[in-house]
Amino acid sequence: MIFVNPLVLIGLIAAALPLLVHLFHFRRPRKLDYSSIALLQSIQRTTMQRVRIRNWLLLVLRTLALCALIFVFARPTLTGISSAQFPGHAGVSMVLVLDASLSMIQRDADGTRLAQAKSISASIVQSADPGDEIFVLGQNANYLQSVHILADLQPVYVTRTAAQTIQQASALLQKEAVHLNKVVYYLGDLQETTLTDSLYTPASAGTDIVLIPIGNPTLTPNVGIANVHVTSQIIDPGAPVTVEATVINYGTSPIDDYAVSLYLADKHVAQTSASLPPGAPVLVRLQGIPETRGWMAGTVMIEDDGFEVDNQRHFTLHVPKRRDILIVYGSIAETKHIELSLSVREEPGSLHTTKIPQNRLAATPLNPYSAIVLTGLDRLSSGEIVKLQQYVQGGGGVLLFPGTDPDPVNTLLDAFGAGQITIQDMETSLESADFEHPLFEGVFTASASSYRLESVQISRAAHYRPSTGAEQTLIAGLGRIPLLQEIRYERGRILFWAVAPQLSWSDLPVRGLFVPLMYRTAHYLSSGGSIQGEQALVGSEVTVRLPATQKQITLKLPDGTELIPAQRQVFDASVMEFIAESPGISQVLVEHDIAHLISTGLDPRESRLSYATPDEAGRMLSEALETTVDVMDVDSPQNIPAAVRKARTGLELWRHFLILGLALLAAEMLLAARWRHP
Repeated sequence: MIFVNPLVLIGLIAAALPLLVHLFHFRRPRKLDYSSIALLQSIQRTTMQRVRIRNWLLLVLRTLALCALIFVFARPTLTGISSAQFPGHAGVSMVLVLDASLSMIQRDADGTRLAQAKSISASIVQSADPGDEIFVLGQNANYLQSVHILADLQPVYVTRTAAQTIQQASALLQKEAVHLNKVVYYLGDLQETTLTDSLYTPASAGTDIVLIPIGNPTLTPNVGIANVHVTSQIIDPGAPVTVEATVINYGTSPIDDYAVSLYLADKHVAQTSASLPPGAPVLVRLQGIPETRGWMAGTVMIEDDGFEVDNQRHFTLHVPKRRDILIVYGSIAETKHIELSLSVREEPGSLHTTKIPQNRLAATPLNPYSAIVLTGLDRLSSGEIVKLQQYVQGGGGVLLFPGTDPDPVNTLLDAFGAGQITIQDMETSLESADFEHPLFEGVFTASASSYRLESVQISRAAHYRPSTGAEQTLIAGLGRIPLLQEIRYERGRILFWAVAPQLSWSDLPVRGLFVPLMYRTAHYLSSGGSIQGEQALVGSEVTVRLPATQKQITLKLPDGTELIPAQRQVFDASVMEFIAESPGISQVLVEHDIAHLISTGLDPRESRLSYATPDEAGRMLSEALETTVDVMDVDSPQNIPAAVRKARTGLELWRHFLILGLALLAAEMLLAARWRHP
């Protein structure tokens, strides 16, 4: 026998109260002088014996009655084989967990799988007794809801594994249930990719898990888009943009000449065909030309099939309206060659430069600038270093030139986990370059194998010793000495030129290579964090970092709903956070102007429509939850009531103890009224 509410048994301490009252009720008799006490002594012995018997009986009845009433609230339940000897069964607290993922919209002869799950759930509800508790796990999997929501349950885009959902239902049931018997019924199509994951979490002890398979476990052929990525590093209106889509054939047969299309701002701009072997991801490249500046939405689409929800994948593209470049110079630095090279514009307003001395860096907000040029730095303060770190972490780009003193540059490079430099007089020139890097796209028209770098005479340079971090040499001098080094740090990047833009170091500033290379560098660095907006999977948390503003920030979801997301102010930025709940493009609005676009896509696990057999699924879930998972056969309608009855094990004895307690109290009252002192 066990107790549903064992903590109530602490109240058994109160059973000592009648004993205490009984013991303190007796007073020692006082001695009185009497002439003849022989007869009274005889009467006293007889009477006191009867009184003691009466009082002890009352004590026992009161104590037992109090214990019986405490047992009523503790709800004792008889379990095991002995419970079958008595009529009646204990109540059941059950949770119905319906797989409402997108695969449940698949249809067969009995209708959609979600409709079949609802029908079976209704049969379970009808098989329950009036005193049973029945819950439905809410779509957010955080709380239990009334069974009445079954009729309105709709497919959701968020992907949760069956093991995760069952574990949450088990934990909530242990917390909320009032009955001893606790059962979780999981109704799903047993999609293999969404049954379990690598995070095994045991189900709560004392909860029975029943798996109810829905639908036919046969593979459904499908083709889906798993990801879309913008590979171009520098984007301008009228220039081709390369988009790479990952397309997967989830069927068992190869597909030839499969059409893949690209849309920019709802306009069809490109189409190609691909051969898709079964089960292998294929990278499909498409090119489109953006016609305007600013944020724009894009879509990659494939041919229609039986599972349409994964036939398109959204992405976002940002063509800056204006690139603001901040030039920060030290006390003896020269900037005229940098300014002249950046003043050559392909179109009006594409580049705009602002120049400040280094002593104004600490007080200047950096987020409004697309890229920062640092040249001839004096000693850097810790606050300036932190400020530059945060700028690069957020996706900013920095172009760094050395000065006569290597210490400020070394301090900054160390903060980015990069190498160190020493300033040396040397005779060298440009020897080789990584012509495949996006920085050189459009600068050199000849192939890398036939092009020779322009002759540049270098008399002084910073000898750079690379670190073990994320670095790449873009231009090297004689002896493979790095002259232009790219350093990756968080979301941003740093380009370090080993030669200062001064004629006392080299004749590079007056060579024909300098102007186009500086112009491309400004475009490359200014596109570091803004080529493509954040990409998220449905159900994940999205964090967007915007320039600091006191204006109202709102979020417009793909369905047109507007809300005010959670936001906070950090150093020089406004950070916005929200949970992506549906696929499509979400707009971040600052006073009704688009400040950012976010693309949300389906979890690729939903696209693989392969299913485990009931026995395989039961074994997988048993291992993941570290408990026994029973599989219910729903082919026969009578199996459902039988399964519900099977879960109703044990006999609750609280009614019996209530009757016993009332009987004991009645006996105590009768004894106290009829058996009085003589």
